Amino acid sequence: MLTELVQLDVFRFFLVFTRVGAALMLVPGIGGQLVSSRIRLWFTLALSFLMLPLVAGELPVTPKTIGGMLVLVFGEVVIGAFMGTVVSLIMSAINVAGAMIGYQTGLTNAFSFDPIAQQQSQLLTGFLSNLALLAIFMTDLHHLMFQAIIESYALFHPGQPLPFGDFSEALSHLLTESFRLGLQFSAPLVVFGLVFYAGLGLLSRLVPQLQVFFVALPVQVLVGLWMLMVSVPMVISLFLRFFENGLVPYMVPR
Repeated sequence: MLTELVQLDVFRFFLVFTRVGAALMLVPGIGGQLVSSRIRLWFTLALSFLMLPLVAGELPVTPKTIGGMLVLVFGEVVIGAFMGTVVSLIMSAINVAGAMIGYQTGLTNAFSFDPIAQQQSQLLTGFLSNLALLAIFMTDLHHLMFQAIIESYALFHPGQPLPFGDFSEALSHLLTESFRLGLQFSAPLVVFGLVFYAGLGLLSRLVPQLQVFFVALPVQVLVGLWMLMVSVPMVISLFLRFFENGLVPYMVPR
């Protein structure tokens, strides 16, 4: 009896670990390359251990065949990857905004490490990404990620057929919303860029002898950075609201 109980608990633990690990592997910040693999592993094990009593009632019994176990584990990997992708797509709104702002301010050639894209990105993209991650952790909104993973067991029961159609539809809508919001974040700089370049074109026609772009580049950078400084508080505030609203649908209504 004790052996069967231990085997059951071990199976349930690693079933929870599968979903949590797949989700945290794709979550920006926690699953980033700058975080040690050993720390990520221990953090995932600890979180799975804490979650096990909370979701034990949603976990199925141990399948009698290896094929049944593999199917169950595969489903948990897909669900965990879906939850991690949701968070990544929410964070991609900042990437879109940073890329658009970088083009309008003339800083597209300055690169830094972006913790969301996990690669070298434009300087402003990396700056806004780090600022957004810092704001998430400072406001304790990262707890929503863990809460969404825990309460996803009430929405996606282990062992049930995977709703691939719903997954693809949800991700496509979220990707659209992230792009739309990122464009709205960068709208002031985009309008400035259109007006600025239109003015440069008109000035080059009126004064052909003037080296327009040589004179205008410092003005473009200074004005763009000033507009960015003014708009950053509003951008981060709206992004935090979007981050919260993006995870609420995966929680149990209260």
